[in-house]
Amino acid sequence: MIRAVLDTSSLVPFESRRDLRDLAEAGAFTAIWSPWIIAELNRVLTWRWIDHTQGDLSQRLSRSNWDQCSGAAKTMMVLLHTTLEFVDPRPPYPPAWEELTDVWDYPIWAAAKVGQASYVVSENTHDYPPPDPVGRHMYEGIEYLSAHTFIALLIED
Repeated sequence: MIRAVLDTSSLVPFESRRDLRDLAEAGAFTAIWSPWIIAELNRVLTWRWIDHTQGDLSQRLSRSNWDQCSGAAKTMMVLLHTTLEFVDPRPPYPPAWEELTDVWDYPIWAAAKVGQASYVVSENTHDYPPPDPVGRHMYEGIEYLSAHTFIALLIED
């Protein structure tokens, strides 16, 4: 079974979040996430909601923007929680490739190691391992791919 960590950047766009969840639910792969990914996803989507609603932080009305944002976040968590496997890597994280300078991506790498993943699905291409001679971004047997590329790989199989 293919195992893949879904980085926050692959879960933020609704379409890729939906498609990855649907494929995991159908058994095409085992999707993995961690407390780090959950927290970051909630933070990013909440800020996007606030931006989309032009900063409306109302709490007084019966269906305030606050309630709508909370409801959407809870619904998303229920849908993802029933499909994604949870791992909880803790520091110190396993050593990564020399070029990984973004300390905030170490928890993603650690989730891949702890979750025994073959892939990390991420849109943060600048934090991928350097390409090998064939052009694949791999480190210690774990390949980094975009959501689009990963979905295409699953559909081809």
